[in-house]
Amino acid sequence: MKLSQALPFVITLVFAAPLWAAQDAPPSGSNLGNVVGGDFKKAHAIIQAKCTICHSEKRIDAALSSRKDMVKIQREMEKRGAKLNANEREVLGIYWKQNPLKQ
Repeated sequence: MKLSQALPFVITLVFAAPLWAAQDAPPSGSNLGNVVGGDFKKAHAIIQAKCTICHSEKRIDAALSSRKDMVKIQREMEKRGAKLNANEREVLGIYWKQNPLKQ
């Protein structure tokens, strides 16, 4: 491959990489209640501790991306034994609504 052919490809990769990174869950949002400082880290920590025991994060992200009713899924998982306190429910409820993967 000639340099003149490779250069546009390399430039595309350099500029596309930040866009791919931006597709990950956002680090912050607004109107987040118990999510301190608008930070989604608390929601990710809850998901890591409570959900990924049985499911991969990719499966959870796929459900968000396909616009599934995450509150309904969360309730079903609680019926099946997932233990969440009121604060964790609130944080996840806000996260399910504001996560851009569902857009």
